[in-house]
Amino acid sequence: MRGMKDDERRLRIANQAYDFIESEVRPHLVSGGRLWSKGSGGHPSRLRTILSGLDAEHEVMFTTDAAIRLPKRQRVVEHVIPFKRIIIELVDPRQADPRSNSGVEPIAGGPATSPEHLLEIFDRMIQKCWVTHDEHERLNRAGASLQWDAPDGDGWARYRSAAVLAHRVQPTDSSRAHSARIGSPNERCA
Repeated sequence: MRGMKDDERRLRIANQAYDFIESEVRPHLVSGGRLWSKGSGGHPSRLRTILSGLDAEHEVMFTTDAAIRLPKRQRVVEHVIPFKRIIIELVDPRQADPRSNSGVEPIAGGPATSPEHLLEIFDRMIQKCWVTHDEHERLNRAGASLQWDAPDGDGWARYRSAAVLAHRVQPTDSSRAHSARIGSPNERCA
């Protein structure tokens, strides 16, 4: 449960991110720039830095069997929907990588039209999973553009392609190995 100060901090971050989107990122797109390839002008990285405070407050909700057995410091925190895809949804869903999407429709109500809307989209899309270093490498090699996109909003597509099976972590004890199976590489995990 968040308190008033947490809500104020979240809104402060969202305001900073939204101001950056409006003053720098969207004008970059209007001038012919892109978000998903060379020509991004470093905007996704800068926006990720701004949004890191929002990302840090979200618990890891999924894990693999191998990762949960490791000490916490050896686990890799992986974003099920890659962070760059979240940024694209916040800024302009039409910027989604055409190599891994069948269309340009929003997957979570984007683009953000206000700082409050930015928070809604971000909270809807953010899901984190503990994986091993080897699993992380496999996920990043799962297919063209999959390390920074989620085909048509399916963040679990990379996991299925890389044969990485995730389980939901018990919310009461995310540091222990109590988890419930939520899917397999052949079915949607969500």
